[in-house]
Amino acid sequence: MPLIEDNIDTHDEDLTRKFWNQFTLQQSGEMADDDKNTWVIFHEDEFNKLIYHYESIISSPIGRILHNSAADSLELVIANLATIRAKFFGKRQLNKRLVELWELCGWGTNNFNNSTIKTNLFASVAAGFYLSTVELLENRRYKLEWSQKSTHIIDFKRSNVNNVMPHPKLIKSIPWAYLDDLKASIINCDVKLESQELGWSIEGRTSFLLPCDFFNRVIQNSSGFVEELPSKIYEKWDLVGLDEIYSNGLIAMLESAKEVFLSMDNFVYLRDEQDWDKTIFKHMTCFGYATPQLVRQDEFTSIFQMNLTPSLPLSLGKLVGLWERANGKVAKCRITRDKRVINVEISPLLEYILEDTN
Repeated sequence: MPLIEDNIDTHDEDLTRKFWNQFTLQQSGEMADDDKNTWVIFHEDEFNKLIYHYESIISSPIGRILHNSAADSLELVIANLATIRAKFFGKRQLNKRLVELWELCGWGTNNFNNSTIKTNLFASVAAGFYLSTVELLENRRYKLEWSQKSTHIIDFKRSNVNNVMPHPKLIKSIPWAYLDDLKASIINCDVKLESQELGWSIEGRTSFLLPCDFFNRVIQNSSGFVEELPSKIYEKWDLVGLDEIYSNGLIAMLESAKEVFLSMDNFVYLRDEQDWDKTIFKHMTCFGYATPQLVRQDEFTSIFQMNLTPSLPLSLGKLVGLWERANGKVAKCRITRDKRVINVEISPLLEYILEDTN
């Protein structure tokens, strides 16, 4: 008799139920909360690699950009909670809601009255989320300094800011950044969460939830100073109908998302066109990435179509990674915007000539 059974289910049923009660998964792939904020699930190691690849591609550290993007994105997400403060014992209730949000998103269990937090998040991102949290809780602006004491422990020092700072605005310059509407096609997902001492995991891999707005702010905030990318990156991505103002940041995010997927031990096997649906659902839809639809495919080229969606850069990067892993070839991707639709044409970067064996 084996000492360990193969089918032991270690997931936390209560945590998983709370999670999927708070967030819904759309047929088109968006993972949204009740306020129509969209989210993606990231494994900790994949997120850290995404930052590494992005910094390498744009040849610049982005710690401050990550911090500001995280602070602004979470401030928009939790803005509606401000009304709780006016209630009886409002600050206590608000603190409870914010603690629950951090726990549900997998960011850690923290008392925001303390100057130290324990988290699985990248330090500058955790600092941005922490800043927005304490500013809402205390109803004032702070200047924040932080130092990482260990892998999961961050110390903060905050000082008051006398001048009034405006609230962050929606990113109107990026056409896919926000959803105008969400379809009512909610689907079930078999992703189950496992409780950890710090945060939660999926199939044993430490994971957490991140707002899609965060990634789009990183693209916007970094595009301005990225004058030129390496030619070996440019030749892989052809953007049509998309503003050049943020194209460098977008290409860097596309390439980073692709490289992160290829760096992991993900098995992808496609026998025919019908296999694309289940492959996309397994690797993309279940984690909040948009669901591209295969339009047509021939011996060399695959053409997909998808709606504008906040997770677009991450979704397209992962899609091209899936294609490269399945075909064993480096891809060239042509992305064309047509009003509210994105057309994606993926083909080999190198030309292949078929020899006539007759």
